[in-house]
This record gives sequence, structure tokens and C-alpha cells, in this order.
Amino acid sequence: MKTFASLFAQSHLAVVLFCYAAIADDRPNMIVITADELRWDGLSVTGHPFAETPHIDRLAREGMLFENAFVPTPLCGPSRACLITGQYAHTHGSYKNQAPKGHTKKLKTYPMLFQQAGYKTAFIGKWTTGRNGDKTLHPGFDRWFCSGVNRDYKMDPVVNVDGEWIQFKGHATDIDSAEAARFIQKHHDVQFNISLWHRSVHTSYGDEHLMAAERNRDLYKNVPVPRAISTQEPLIVQPAIKGFAQRPPTDEDIRNIARMTVDIDDGVGLIYETLEELGILDETIIIFSSDNGFFFGEHGLTEKRLAYEEAIKVPFIVRYPRLIKPGTISDVLTLSIDVAPTLLEMAGIPIPSELQGQSLVPVFQGGELRQPRSSLLFEFWPETDLPRRSCWWKAVRTDRWKFIQYYKEPFVNELYDLRTDPFEMDNLINDPDHADIVKGMTQELASLMEFYDDPGIDYRFFFDE
Repeated sequence: MKTFASLFAQSHLAVVLFCYAAIADDRPNMIVITADELRWDGLSVTGHPFAETPHIDRLAREGMLFENAFVPTPLCGPSRACLITGQYAHTHGSYKNQAPKGHTKKLKTYPMLFQQAGYKTAFIGKWTTGRNGDKTLHPGFDRWFCSGVNRDYKMDPVVNVDGEWIQFKGHATDIDSAEAARFIQKHHDVQFNISLWHRSVHTSYGDEHLMAAERNRDLYKNVPVPRAISTQEPLIVQPAIKGFAQRPPTDEDIRNIARMTVDIDDGVGLIYETLEELGILDETIIIFSSDNGFFFGEHGLTEKRLAYEEAIKVPFIVRYPRLIKPGTISDVLTLSIDVAPTLLEMAGIPIPSELQGQSLVPVFQGGELRQPRSSLLFEFWPETDLPRRSCWWKAVRTDRWKFIQYYKEPFVNELYDLRTDPFEMDNLINDPDHADIVKGMTQELASLMEFYDDPGIDYRFFFDE
């Protein structure tokens, strides 16, 4: 089965080498900033009721904001593996956080290709991709700056720096942002590609290790926290997810998440300042996104791991004025697997046929994807170590409909009309008036699974190598 990328390679071979990369020195620098569990609406530019994110908002003001951006699997490790490989989890194999089948050190990631093409590459931040989130030095990076165990990821982190474990003092978000700025300063005279993967704004819950930087801890005190209608009693909880062990975040948890978002925004400001001082801001493509969303009590839930909008939809902003008209908004259906082919095309590096994402370059230029999408495939596998938080499902989403198919009793699937029911409260799966929609979406899911070589019910994913 051919992927979008292989079809693209066959029909558009002449444009694989992007025009801006005709001369090596014209290749853009690249920075991909990924937040942890930041919802689509977690920024002021995307509608947060009180969080202030002026520097990230500036990215949108000077670039392109994607209103329909999603992650294929709403879980940190698999999602980040999708981003860095340009493939679905069922292809790259890193399908859960702990002890997955995939070994990222053996996978072809886009930083490897950039390093081979002469870019200086850096990984900075949180790594949960591959066997047990192995944080030791990985191939493809000239600089490896990876945080240690989970409780180190806010204050005074232990960091693997090019193979040596070093204790740092301060807040992890600030330390990682400063490392990105240092790397830019050191390599500003050559092309660089930075993966800045923050651990903020991961679950706060009042833990002192999971707080915002000290300067931001007093922000938004007692600010009212509005909640969606799907958080209100009586809760509508579908049969397939009843019994999930959950503790919805408190108002103070949500305020703290907003504070940690400001930490990240401060770092974006530092990167802006560094690039401007060096005179290379407009020579650098900056992408800002998140590895998955987060429930604020919708459906009685917290965390992610399900196919509802709060978990799969993420912010996605791109700044590159050489190609993108400032202040533009795109409604193109976009996935995180599109980042790798996009960056490769912009650097003039041939896109491997095994990539399953699509380059967004035509969208930057005001057009559509070369192979337009009418629907998106999502997937999730149960985690044996967290049986009360996860289940096995596949889902398909169009611009109007979402169909979720579960692979575990009670086998009650779900269908939502996102236009009339954006909070996904009215499950239409058994409504006779929507029987044709259910049939069509079931067929669309099967078609996408075939297109992406998705094995469906593959019990090998329950066993670790």
C-alpha cells in the first residue's frame, strides 16, 4: 500500500528539491518547539480566557495559525515519535510510553537526515519515545540535552548532556530554553535544526516539582476558571469509558497549567531575542505545537488517551516570512506527522517514501495539500500498566463527523456531529436516522487503515520485545 509521501514522490519528483534550497546557504534554520499536554485552546491567540502568551501569539501574528491540527495518538511518547519520524505509531512501533516495541535509536528520524545533510542538530528537553523512554544519547543529534526522570522535569533537573548526567539548578523550562538560545548562538553561522521538547505543561496537581517558574507562580490568583458544558452534572459518560479512574483537575491546577504556559512563552521570547540579535530571525522557520491535549473535566475526565477533541487537537503555528504571509489562518486538516516531510522539503532533502505525513509547503503558499485529506485516522492501544486509564480504539474524523470504534467490551462505538455537538455529548451511534452515516464512517475508517497499512487488531502490540 502506498503512502501519501510515496504518491507525492512519484507525481511531484521535480519539486522535491524545494526552490529555497537550490543553494545550500539558502536553506532555512529550523526550530520545532513542542509543549507537553497543551490543549488547542491553551494560548491567548487560540482563545484561552486568561493566559497571556504574547510571544507565541507573535508567532501567529507573523506566521500561520492552523485551526485543524491534530496528533494521531494522544499520548506523550507515541505522539513525539510520530512527530520525529513522520509516521503513525502502528508503523514506527513506539505505541505507548513504557517498554514499547519501537526502538527509536533504530528508527530513521528526520534529525538524522538533517545531520547527514550538514545541519547542526540538537535535541533539548523531554524524551519518552522508544524503549522505556531511553534518555541516553541518541543518533542524529550533535547536541543531546535530555531531562532525566519525571520528578526532575520542573525544578533542578538532572540532564543527560551528550552522554554525561549533570544536575542543573533552576526551572527545567528555563534551562531548556536557555540551552536552545546557546545552541543558536554557537551555530548561527551554519544551518541548524533544533527539537525543543518541553515537559511543561504536564499535569500539575499541586506537586512542588510540577510548578511554574517562581516568577510566574503568583499569576492568575483567584481568576475564575470557566468550564465547558461537558464538565457539568449530570455528566454524560459513554459505556466504553465508564469506570476510568479519574480526578478532574481543580481550578488551581488549571491556573497552574496557565502559569507553566507563560514559562514556555518566556522561552519563546528568549529565542526571538536571540535570533533577532544575530540577524537570522527571518532565515529561521519556527514551529510551535504540542504532543497532545488534556481534559479539564470534560466527560468527567483528566489527562488524555481518548479520541475526544480536548485530547487530539493541538495548537500548531508556523512562522517563516520568506514563504508565509503574516497573520494567515489555515483550516487544512493537519497532523503532527506532517512536520518531518515539511522540514525536509524546505531544506531540499529528499523525502523518504516510508513517511506517512505530507509536506505543508503548498499550504504555506496559500494552497491545499498535494493529496487533499477529507478525513483523519487516530489510534490508541491499551497500556497494561494503566488499565484504569486506557482502552483500545481507532477513530476517524472529518470536518463534520467523528466515529470512534472500540476493541474491548462493551463494544459500544460512538458517532458525533461536530457541527451541532462540538462537545461530543450526544452519541448518535444507535440513532436510526444516522445509520447511513455510521456505515459510511465505518467504511472510511477501514479505508484509512488500509491506506496507511494499519494492521487493525494486531495482538503483537500487547507483547514487548
